Amino acid sequence: MQNYQRLIAAADVPAGKAVRVQVDGRCFVVCNDAGKFYVTDCTCPHAGGPLGGADVRDGNIICPVHYWPWNLETGLTDESMPALRLRTYPCDLRDGHVFADISAASPRPGQDLDCHSQ
Repeated sequence: MQNYQRLIAAADVPAGKAVRVQVDGRCFVVCNDAGKFYVTDCTCPHAGGPLGGADVRDGNIICPVHYWPWNLETGLTDESMPALRLRTYPCDLRDGHVFADISAASPRPGQDLDCHSQ
């Protein structure tokens, strides 16, 4: 069952940054990678670092604790470490707002989840 929720106005997420949002008592970050939007959990699965305010570039969010890059499509940091995965959520852009299916499980590697402008 899909549970798409409105998270934030796209204009409130600067390019190259991740912005922390809270919905239904849960924390997420919305990432803007050169106009493509992604939604992930708000903490790094490696060391629990906060991802709100993190840098986003080249399809990755960069954890501010150890500077590990996490792929925004697959949730992986290194192909040799599949047990560590940042949870990502399907999302889309509607009427200038980012919506995400916060009930969805992490995608399979390679599943396209970026949100494109309409």
